Amino acid sequence: MDSYDTMFTTVSTRVGMKSSRGVSLIIVLIMLVIIGITAGTAMRTATSEQRATNNLRMEAIAQQYAEAALRYCEYQIQQVADGSRPSGLRAANMPTTTAAASAWETVNNWAAGSAILVTVPTDRLTDANTEGVSTPPQCIAEQQLVGATYRAIVITARGFSPDYAANNDGVTTKGSVVWLQSVINAI
Repeated sequence: MDSYDTMFTTVSTRVGMKSSRGVSLIIVLIMLVIIGITAGTAMRTATSEQRATNNLRMEAIAQQYAEAALRYCEYQIQQVADGSRPSGLRAANMPTTTAAASAWETVNNWAAGSAILVTVPTDRLTDANTEGVSTPPQCIAEQQLVGATYRAIVITARGFSPDYAANNDGVTTKGSVVWLQSVINAI
């Protein structure tokens, strides 16, 4: 092999290496972009799942507080003497309504200071985490006419999540509110 062939082989090898280095750089940059997009998507998915899980947890807490309010009011009506109950659960203060006009459907009845609204004392909540309760659970009891002589007591309760917030009109702006009802046969 002469010197011309050696020189041609060396030059062609160098040209091949330079062009392969350029292609490698482009491939690496493309891979970095793909990895970055994948990581960003994974982070967004994880954040969305965390929000959804937190919302479910807040709703479950509101459900538990609504059940606590319902059980508190049922107990007060069934087990405690009428004069010893909270004023909103006393027979004298309980509104008598029909199915067409229920007291719980009136927004003003749920306002603070309403004669028939009962706020459950936080010491009655069995959850160990009651210091996070911004709005304690509430209930309203009403005597419902069913026919001419038969009466039932309808208890409507609502529980709030710890992150609950409302505007001045009482419309929920943040958090969860769960409403529950039960009917007790009056004696």
